[in-house]
Amino acid sequence: MNKLILASAISTVLLSGCGGSDDNDDNITNPEPTQAEFSLGVSDAPVSNVKAVWVAFDSITLNAGDGEMPTFETRSEENPDQPVMVNLLDYTGDDVFALIDNELVAAGDYEWLRADIVNGDMANIEMTSHLVYNDDTVVPLVVTRKGNDGIGEIQINDFTLVSGDNDFVLEFDLKKSLVNPSNSNEVKLKPTGIRLENLAQVEDIEGVVSQQLVQNCETDNADIAPATGGFGHAVYLYNSDVSEPKDLYLDGETVAADAPIATGGVSFDEEDERYEFEIGFVAPGEYQLAYTCAAHIDDAEILDQSFTLYQQQTVTVTSGEDAQVTFDIAQ
Repeated sequence: MNKLILASAISTVLLSGCGGSDDNDDNITNPEPTQAEFSLGVSDAPVSNVKAVWVAFDSITLNAGDGEMPTFETRSEENPDQPVMVNLLDYTGDDVFALIDNELVAAGDYEWLRADIVNGDMANIEMTSHLVYNDDTVVPLVVTRKGNDGIGEIQINDFTLVSGDNDFVLEFDLKKSLVNPSNSNEVKLKPTGIRLENLAQVEDIEGVVSQQLVQNCETDNADIAPATGGFGHAVYLYNSDVSEPKDLYLDGETVAADAPIATGGVSFDEEDERYEFEIGFVAPGEYQLAYTCAAHIDDAEILDQSFTLYQQQTVTVTSGEDAQVTFDIAQ
């Protein structure tokens, strides 16, 4: 991936008196602005029924609010003329694909970060954003923005870059982000399920779900068993003060206060012979965590009364260490 290096000009004003100069009084140099090294990666929380979610990243722009808007083109290492293509499903949990690495920008508060995405186009589907279902069906993946120029925008507001290293990640929670509108031949990627996190300020939640609990959940929810494929096993993360945790449903573009902050898939590890999960990039604090086997019916666009959480527990995320959680029938 080629990087766009931004050059900043620092002007120096030298005031000289007639007949000589005074180093203490006559030389005035504008101070060099505080610099930040900015790195950005992408990661995701997976979704059921798809085998690939390819996103074509064209550029990243930062808005400092003072007229400065550094922009970094993100390009393929194999073909510098093409946007970099990332299969988000290759980078789940705390795995990260690096888009930008140690670029120099001014430290301070920023109004927003914007990722420009090349929207899916069936005429050039391999080099534009697209989704591949488990049955190998390929559909365009698009992000909405004003205009019709083939570019979508993901914008995240309000973040700070400090002097020195700043490692950030765009976390795509695909269960919350992917929407398949009725009578449409494309899938929409909604920014409502995307977080910008500072890696210096977050930890991971990792854990296991016992096989017996998984079997019990499927038995107790036999009435919602999918006609094809398997149950949707997942864990949902909620704020600690949510009294009645709900599903992923979005009322328009609004995320409900009792909706999950993040989700993580539960998958069977053949080597360890157990069900495992991971939710990456969680700020320290108190939370509620819930296991469900009904994630396959949880659609962000539909309020489904059949969706239930099977087991819940509290979890504390502490700075400097990952949280470990176990779901079991004994709880």
